[in-house]
Order: sequence, then structure tokens, then C-alpha cells
Amino acid sequence: MIEKIIPPQQIIAGSPDAANQRYEYLVITTLPHEQRSLVRGVLREHAEYGKWELMRSCLYQGGGQKYWMRRRVMRVNPTLNIRA
Repeated sequence: MIEKIIPPQQIIAGSPDAANQRYEYLVITTLPHEQRSLVRGVLREHAEYGKWELMRSCLYQGGGQKYWMRRRVMRVNPTLNIRA
């Protein structure tokens, strides 16, 4: 099982791809010989504890699978003004 996090792109506000900067993505690739119950457990843990949601899944001809999960990126503005 291979897990890869894709961070949100640095996109200029107002561009057509501005919606992509609101999410970060996790791509999980599984091999044909891996058990589905194990994969299902990994997806469930990511969804429950990491706040990921399943966006897309794909079953390939050889038996491998790929899952795309996403979660919203929260941008927090600093509230402290520290002046030197």
C-alpha cells in the first residue's frame, strides 16, 4: 500500500483553479494481492481520525486499486501582534 499526500497548490485567487487550493489530497494505491479488509480499515481510519473524505476510487484491470481522499485546508489568521 502506497500513501502520498498532495498539498494544495499555490494558485492565484480568482483563477479557474482557485477551488483546488481549498483541499489537500491523499492518494492511496493498493496492489492486487492486498486484502480488501485491510484496505477498508486504512480508509476508515483516515476518514475518522484524519478528517479525510473519499472522493474517488478506481479499480484497475490487473486488480490494483487507487483511492483519492481529500480534506479541506483551514487557513488560520494569526491573532497576536508581536512588535519588537
